[in-house]
Amino acid sequence: MIGLFMLTAAVAGRAAFSAVALASGAFTLAFTLVAAVLARRFLLARPARAAAPLPPITVIKPLKGDELDLEANLASFCRQDYPCFQILFCLTSPDDPALGTLSRLKKEFPDADIEVVISKTRIGWNPKVNNMANGYPFAKYDLLLMSDSDIRVTPGFLKRMAAPFADSSVGLVTSFYQASGARGLWGSMEALSINAHFLPQAASAAAFGMRFAMGAAMMVRRQAFEASGAFANLADHLADDFWLGESVRESGWRLEMAEGCVDSIPGIETAPGHFKHMIRWARTIRLCQPAGFYASLISHGFSFLTLRLLVTGPDAAGGALLAVLWAAKAAASASLGARLGGRQSSRALWLLPLSEWFAFAAWIGACASDTVLWRGQLFCVRSSGRLEPVTAALAISRALPVEP
Repeated sequence: MIGLFMLTAAVAGRAAFSAVALASGAFTLAFTLVAAVLARRFLLARPARAAAPLPPITVIKPLKGDELDLEANLASFCRQDYPCFQILFCLTSPDDPALGTLSRLKKEFPDADIEVVISKTRIGWNPKVNNMANGYPFAKYDLLLMSDSDIRVTPGFLKRMAAPFADSSVGLVTSFYQASGARGLWGSMEALSINAHFLPQAASAAAFGMRFAMGAAMMVRRQAFEASGAFANLADHLADDFWLGESVRESGWRLEMAEGCVDSIPGIETAPGHFKHMIRWARTIRLCQPAGFYASLISHGFSFLTLRLLVTGPDAAGGALLAVLWAAKAAASASLGARLGGRQSSRALWLLPLSEWFAFAAWIGACASDTVLWRGQLFCVRSSGRLEPVTAALAISRALPVEP
């Protein structure tokens, strides 16, 4: 990667490359400050919604394996301050280690309406969607909440998610998320990729009126879900959350953002695991929103400034801009996290340069291939994240692994 940019600098000229890097750094600094203000305003300054009816809800949780803090995450959904809700825990194997956790939860919450669904039935290539689809026939209620297994919520979460449905035109409500409780170096890196990069950018986009679904927590009206094609419409998509939001909107329903934020508990413990996740994330954005993905290159000003130091040598202007950019990103992330009640250690902010470089490398890696190797099967990922099996003749070296 560094060699590529050294070659670019040699061809374009050091002065030209230096000017581009400085411009990118200045843009990134301005973007960081504006995004921080917009994110705080959108996430924290919105007026509370008036009390609304509390219709019954079915929570659909896809599970696989005994993940980090799984019991605490799932228990937070059982403790909801909500009059009537059902929880469907969906698994594919009777030997799944998560079943032990579910047994303990059923004993701890004997009055909760909990059902465990175990089925290997597949309707498409996305295993998480297959899992939830198997639980869908057992859903009792017309508000359906889909949420990943690494999400932890506060007792008022279901009330916040249900409130926008008082408007009959709303078909789907989604929630922003922040990373909390990270452990170790790579857990902290994963948290930074969410708290310092994704959350401010996504919240500022929402402040401009953009609406999109996020898999951390999505509540959908059954009528809108069926009109969008339900799980059959999502079964072959890598970015099932993005596609669900787009499909609900195309069916004539509105998307809304819930108040507040849920917590995502990072379970990644290794550098390869973190980098694979970053590439998958970046590649999914490229395939679903190509214009936004390529335009985001200019926002990697920290990495461009670092490369500029390697190409032209250290200087006061570049060094000062790097330091100010680092400080601005750290301050914005710390301030937003504190106001949202996040539990990210302030010491993790010293890892921001490393996080920036990983994000830039993932951006480049996301451009390298449209193929993924998923559980021994090679797929080509088409527009909107659709998975399409390809022939075994396609060289395995072209594939970028996707975590299960």
